[in-house]
Amino acid sequence: MANHRHENGNHKESQVAVVMVPLPAQGHLNQLLHLSRLVSAASIPVYYVGYATHIRQAKLRVHGWNPSTTANIHFQEFPPTPFRNPQPDPNQSNKFPSQLLPSVCATLHLRDPFYKFVARLSSNFRRVVVIYDSLMSYVVQDIGSLQITESYCFRCIPAFTMYSFHWEAAGRPDDVPAEGRRF
Repeated sequence: MANHRHENGNHKESQVAVVMVPLPAQGHLNQLLHLSRLVSAASIPVYYVGYATHIRQAKLRVHGWNPSTTANIHFQEFPPTPFRNPQPDPNQSNKFPSQLLPSVCATLHLRDPFYKFVARLSSNFRRVVVIYDSLMSYVVQDIGSLQITESYCFRCIPAFTMYSFHWEAAGRPDDVPAEGRRF
């Protein structure tokens, strides 16, 4: 494979850099970390961003490979924002993982540092592609003002789950479309 790095340390030769923006929940962190590995295999620099706690969590929980040995994946840790991190309550009646909400709310503070980070990257690459978790759109909303950036939403939720949400919202209709009856 070609070496895409300029000798003076400038990455303009690399053409493209990819920035991954995961939601700080394990199923979301893990999927975008695996996607990072696939993209980096094409000699494209990937920047996986988040708070140090969540990046460490993703690295420790990944299976089958070591993210620290993949040269094209760079981990960008943003300064921590203090947030309450309660332990899960196995006895609560509602099984929603409410202990995750403070960490998700803390990501509201990533908007400005993220924008500044992508602006710096855009001076080193000809194109910066941002792939963000669908639940992190508020963090990436300003990058459209940077001319050489483009963004893509990554949906971590399975299609069947999305269908179930829509079916529930429609009041669980009994009528199945004709094309679905043959199953």
